Amino acid sequence: MKKNDSLVQYFLERKSLINKSFILIVISLLLVLILNQNYNKDPFIAKLYLEGIINSESNFIEKINQVKENENLKALLIVINSPGGTFVSSKEIYDSLKFFDEKVPIAVYMKEVATSGAYLASLGADKIFANTGTITGSIGVILQTADITVLLDKIGVNPLVIKSGDLKAVPNLVEKTSNFQIEYVKNVVLLMQKEFSKIVNLERKISIKNQEIVSDGRIFTSNEAKRIDLIDEVGLEEDALDWLKKKGGLDDKIKIIDYAKSDNLFDFLNLKFLKKFNNVNLKLTDGILAIWTP
Repeated sequence: MKKNDSLVQYFLERKSLINKSFILIVISLLLVLILNQNYNKDPFIAKLYLEGIINSESNFIEKINQVKENENLKALLIVINSPGGTFVSSKEIYDSLKFFDEKVPIAVYMKEVATSGAYLASLGADKIFANTGTITGSIGVILQTADITVLLDKIGVNPLVIKSGDLKAVPNLVEKTSNFQIEYVKNVVLLMQKEFSKIVNLERKISIKNQEIVSDGRIFTSNEAKRIDLIDEVGLEEDALDWLKKKGGLDDKIKIIDYAKSDNLFDFLNLKFLKKFNNVNLKLTDGILAIWTP
């Protein structure tokens, strides 16, 4: 064998060894994760995080279903830091929490912001806590678009729109919107708003006076929100955990599993850190939104 051939063979064997070692490490980490989560024999409180924009790409419901499968789950803490997102995705999270196992108490702890769709999602919990610096509220929905017909006219572009009816694809960026069409879309938005308000009134049972206050979509500090019954308590995350322990008749030393750490490991295993992402990834075509965007 020539000297060069020996060198090539050496590097090939070295590369193979590195690949095998990497695969072994990944498998070992995955096994540890699975054993830690799914085969935990001790009672525990799961701590989940609802952060960033809520949309169809959010995997929060998958996390809920994941912890729900563990028979040793005794309580659930949801830490929220989100301005909201799409109405449908937020409503799905609400439904998932609302129809969770009745034996498992659920508490929400709001951090910097928990507005609009994030507030809607929190309504599925048994108890809502917020920090003194939390911004919440913004109850309502929005459909955002733009009219660029004037701009197109200035640059000499004449858009051609062929559709089956006057209300098809309304509103449309490249088409002038009539007052009739605007009223039609506005009515759709108001109907969605009524659905949102219906859930708020059902879960919070706020007074008619307070319903009028929140109906215009304004935001509230946590103390204001408590005063009008949008939340239950102003405090710390520890207060929410203490309530869960008391509500579930749990020992003070019960294990708390933080699923954010598990997410970090999954991200590593899936090599998600190699992908570029944008936290605010809502588009005009995402439809009816329940979001607060200052």
